[in-house]
Amino acid sequence: MLTSKNQRTILNEKETTKMTRNKIAAIFLTVIALFTLVTPALAAPNMVHQEVALLPQGETIEGDYFATGEKVTIAGTVNGDVYAAGGNVIVEGTVNGDLLVAGGSVNIMGNVKNDVRAAGGEVIISGDIGGNVTTTAGAVNFTDSANIGGSVVNASGSFSLFAPVGKGITLASGDATIGNTVGSNITAGVGQLTLTSKAQVKGDVNYWSEKDAQIQQGAQVTGSTVKNVPQRQSQQDAEKALGAAFLIFKAISFLAALIIGLLFIKFLPNFTERTVDSVVERPLKNLGVGLLTLVVTPLAVVVLTITIVGIPIALALLVDFIFVLYLAKLFVAIAVGRIILRFAQGKENNYLALIAGLLIYGILTTIPVIGWLVTLFVVLIGSGALVSEKLNSYKLLRNKKVV
Repeated sequence: MLTSKNQRTILNEKETTKMTRNKIAAIFLTVIALFTLVTPALAAPNMVHQEVALLPQGETIEGDYFATGEKVTIAGTVNGDVYAAGGNVIVEGTVNGDLLVAGGSVNIMGNVKNDVRAAGGEVIISGDIGGNVTTTAGAVNFTDSANIGGSVVNASGSFSLFAPVGKGITLASGDATIGNTVGSNITAGVGQLTLTSKAQVKGDVNYWSEKDAQIQQGAQVTGSTVKNVPQRQSQQDAEKALGAAFLIFKAISFLAALIIGLLFIKFLPNFTERTVDSVVERPLKNLGVGLLTLVVTPLAVVVLTITIVGIPIALALLVDFIFVLYLAKLFVAIAVGRIILRFAQGKENNYLALIAGLLIYGILTTIPVIGWLVTLFVVLIGSGALVSEKLNSYKLLRNKKVV
């Protein structure tokens, strides 16, 4: 049976705004901290970068370990911290320190003595984690074979937890399902919160949502269950909420760009390499091409639209134009990251370069005045390099009579 000391609805504007703002800011800072902590890898002695990076079972690394690649597998033992980034990252060994990982797909099946910080398109945790877990992803799943000794902080599209958690949970998610023991309070901003029949919350449940929590028969909450419904805000509160929304938008944009960049590096390595080389070797030429693209393309779309019969071409051109503007920052980020890598250790690593470059870009674009200038130059140079490389690729295929 459901046990709860109190279940009520709170309609307090000031408290709701404050809690939401602090929660969003905390999640954003967590994401930035995750990738800031990855940067020590630039000068790491135990560093592996291969198409398939493997630490085999039975092998032990003394000290911190760094690995990047299209597929990264850690099956051995690391007596230190682990930093890993790649298209597909699997941790099935033992980490006697912290684990910091980013990838398109992240699967943590092994044992981690201390904390875990993971970001990716999908994050699955089924191992034994001694400390706290921080995740940000499209989807996050804690399976019933996992065990979390500390707390959980999460920002994701969907969140499911069927593992015991030693402390509390703080999360922001579209849909969240809790199906095991939680050692302390749950604080959540969700679209839909569900507590299954196996959920046992040894504390309070405070959630922000337009929908009532689905608390199944058999779930237990030893404290109070409080639903908070956002209400109309004053102008000052609205401005604060807007600022918080900007922070979470930056965090989501960072994650999205990281995932797309990883996919480009993995599936279009040659095209990515040539475009990044163009950014580094011909920045002024690309600046001019980018400016021309920014001016001519919208005019071409308008002209084609006026002709009526050219509307399908105009739509295709517009979609391509939008993609070019968005993807521009990825190649500039990799180029900037390469410069940092060369300075730090004289090596090139596109995965780490992408992370470092996006981090720098994200920080610079938050600075007033300077931010929009940085964005403009990045878009112009990146789009110029991308358009030039697309034309070169077309010419190459044409000469080989592929098209």
